[in-house]
Amino acid sequence: MPLTTRTTTTKTAEKPTTTSPLITTPLTITETTVTPSIPTTIIVPNTDCKDLIKNHTWPDGYQWTEDCFNKACINGVIELTPVRCQMPEKPVCPRGMTQLVKDEQGCCETWQCDCQCDIFGDPHYNSFAGQNFVFLENCTYILVEERTPHHYLSISIDNYYCEPSASCAKGIILKYQNNTVTIQVLQDPDEMPMLETTLNQVTITPPYEADGLRFESSDAKVYIHIEEIRSYMFLSVWNTLQINLAMEHFVNNTQGQCGVCGGASCIRRDGSVERDDCCDKTAYEWIEDDPLKPYCQQAPRHVPCFTQTDISTTTVPPCTAPLCELLRHEVFSKCSGDIDVERLVSNCKFDYCVAHNRATVCSPLEHLANHCMKMGFCVAWRNLINGTCDITCPEGMIFDECRSTPTDFCHGGERVSGTERSGCFCPDNQLFAETHKKICVSECTNCKGPLGEPMPVGAVWESNCHMCTCNNQTRTEECWPKPSAPTPICGPGSALISDCCNNQICVEKTCEYGGTIYKVGETWKDPRSPCETFHCRTEGTEIEKTVCPQQTSPEEHWDEHHCCYSCNTTCGVRLSKMTVENCTEVMLPTCEGNCASGSFWVISGEDLQLEHNQFSCRESNYEMRQISLDCSGATVAQYTYKHITSCECQREV
Repeated sequence: MPLTTRTTTTKTAEKPTTTSPLITTPLTITETTVTPSIPTTIIVPNTDCKDLIKNHTWPDGYQWTEDCFNKACINGVIELTPVRCQMPEKPVCPRGMTQLVKDEQGCCETWQCDCQCDIFGDPHYNSFAGQNFVFLENCTYILVEERTPHHYLSISIDNYYCEPSASCAKGIILKYQNNTVTIQVLQDPDEMPMLETTLNQVTITPPYEADGLRFESSDAKVYIHIEEIRSYMFLSVWNTLQINLAMEHFVNNTQGQCGVCGGASCIRRDGSVERDDCCDKTAYEWIEDDPLKPYCQQAPRHVPCFTQTDISTTTVPPCTAPLCELLRHEVFSKCSGDIDVERLVSNCKFDYCVAHNRATVCSPLEHLANHCMKMGFCVAWRNLINGTCDITCPEGMIFDECRSTPTDFCHGGERVSGTERSGCFCPDNQLFAETHKKICVSECTNCKGPLGEPMPVGAVWESNCHMCTCNNQTRTEECWPKPSAPTPICGPGSALISDCCNNQICVEKTCEYGGTIYKVGETWKDPRSPCETFHCRTEGTEIEKTVCPQQTSPEEHWDEHHCCYSCNTTCGVRLSKMTVENCTEVMLPTCEGNCASGSFWVISGEDLQLEHNQFSCRESNYEMRQISLDCSGATVAQYTYKHITSCECQREV
């Protein structure tokens, strides 16, 4: 701002001096006035950190871990340091069942133990601790339940007699918190078995997810995943069942036929532990009430362990089972070192020799293949048995046990890479129309047909009174109203009506009666209205009523529709009221009815004469009987008479 300067001149007082003459000296004083200035603000830099995408702000100095980075806000800048993971140490787990598990941040992996229980064949058990035993009862039994409820999980097995002396796993019942799941094996002698899944008594089709339960299917198996407790189980069409529980959630807190997770195998309801060769007896303890199996109320429950006279229930009947030798096949050599293959062979022979069914080998082979898969080896074993255990795929798809490349699928009109798994796949150069839809397409579009089916580029179809096509540029449907057709000329047996798209069409005229459709010209009767006959005419239903003549006859005969009756006029025995002089009326048989008369020509000399045959209804048979008559003025007396038993038409003489 400019400074304003003002100059002022002032005279001072004069003083006499003796040495010099009086001199007057002017004095100049300068005043400076400054206009007040605006106060100055010092701006301090903002040191907070802000993520504009997530719309979140962190104060200076704040530290946190995110996306596998240690982050810190320093002077408005987020500094990143990668999270360093320690090399995980592999623990010793029951049956060697270990699994790498991500920590809560999803950055580092640690080894955790799984408790795995297997049931396969007719049926053979392998407990959490790896104890093998056979149990052949057909009731419902508890496999796993919590001793002290924390997660409210239980799994039961529904056994049935698949052979006269062997049982199979018909299905399972899983209860988790407030939900109940069932998976049933549906047997069909002419087709491959199927699996039916229900959630709270409602049938569902995997993939499906609800209430912390995730259902998946690989064509021959149904999986149930419970991520909250890092556990899962599956059941296959060949009655192979596997249960995997996270040890960190269930250690020493389970009981049932599978034993204790991290503990003993053969346990009883009271918690007592038996030796390892007693599991087939302690298994009886875990029977569960099933209203559909009332006969199980009498099933044994508390069975003592083996005695010296016990005979093993796994003794193989004398027969040959060559298919069971496939369990020793070299394709399993890389992954069968830590599993008792000879026991599998023995179990397989036992099942086959009881059932004499080739399909009994499917479950033990599947059990061994599942073990190999956990070891990191996929074995294509189904081609070893010539179709016995094959999986049926939808038309146009092929089954692959060891898919080496991911299965791509369409999502939002774009090709997305899938994951590797076994099951039914599209042929080469094709992909799934959607993530879980078993329809193969050559290219991805957003076009859907009237039933929701994927439509290829260039296709034309009719939907909801419109014609549609899949545009080759936008890859979406383009539809336009379907042009109206000219009004047709209908024949005499047809009527003109409007269809759902308001087009005029000819339809055959019909009549509806009692829920049945009749064509024009058809006739029908209703047993409830025997005197009415119904006719379907072009104008509608016509009703013809029969008027019956009045008849007076001691004996009535109905027509075939039971509408009208007529008097019987043929010659025959009739009971009639008769009066004998002044006696009481009595019912006596007489011959009544018409007899046909005839005419014929006869030769009389040179003439032909017409003569008539006259017939009358007369008795042909009779028997002598007696009758008592009460006549006026006399006592009751006995009389003899001819009791007519049959009549016939006889020529009059």
